Amino acid sequence: MCGRSPRTSFRLSNGERLLRCPGCGLGWWNWGSFDPARFYDHDYFQSPTASRGYSDYGALEPGLRRTARDRLQRIGRWLATHGETAPTLRDLGCGTGVFLDEGRARFQVSGVEVSAYASQLARARGLDVVQGAVEDDATTPGAYEVITLWDVIEHLRDPVGVVTMAARGLKPGGVLALSTGDLGSWCARLSGASWHLFNLPEHLFFFTPRSLVLILERAGLIVRQTVREVNWVPLRYVVERLTKTFSGRDRMLPLGFLGDRVVPATLGDVLGVYAVRPPVTTRIEIR
Repeated sequence: MCGRSPRTSFRLSNGERLLRCPGCGLGWWNWGSFDPARFYDHDYFQSPTASRGYSDYGALEPGLRRTARDRLQRIGRWLATHGETAPTLRDLGCGTGVFLDEGRARFQVSGVEVSAYASQLARARGLDVVQGAVEDDATTPGAYEVITLWDVIEHLRDPVGVVTMAARGLKPGGVLALSTGDLGSWCARLSGASWHLFNLPEHLFFFTPRSLVLILERAGLIVRQTVREVNWVPLRYVVERLTKTFSGRDRMLPLGFLGDRVVPATLGDVLGVYAVRPPVTTRIEIR
């Protein structure tokens, strides 16, 4: 983003060095070839034994829904109205479709997801979701009031190109919203190479507030709000994970009484950024 030569930082868990821009703080590593369509398979979302991904992504859904409602509320704060019909929303990297499912009460929703497994689950909800790489999504210029990338930009091979494409896909006054980890946060700085968002090999880039603002502004957008995101998780999931951490194995616990109660989980190192495409201004010439 800054056109400056990167500096080499500490070594990551896979043996590669973290590269950092001395200007905006953007981080990345020499990830080479990476096939997301093969990587984000069934086991990534649903396997207690796999070393990557989630033990049970579906168990997180009550928390994902609460997080989605918070995000939709922020989007509504900045979204300009466009007539009487429901505004259009496209979620890039929509996963299993939880955010779209929450949003379709107000929006005409659609999405794209690279994972065959996740996109199939999203379509099973009755959602308009196509399988494919986000980078290859042929977003029609000026087609949407809202475009979102939740915890997606760090996975992309061409984040600048995708943001530029998304900005073109917005109607004037439309909102682009995204979330990602903050490499400049105190949590990341104190953790060093052990930072929990150095998820390799799926995370390719690591952003700072400055680098995100540069990307969005160069795409022609105006950043309206930057927040420290709070991700909500089911309380029963927290208890199960803590039990596994301290006992070293999964144990069947009678946690049904917890229901779908959710609790906030944040280390202050996840950014939510909300930007708008400037409305078209009409100049009146007085003769």
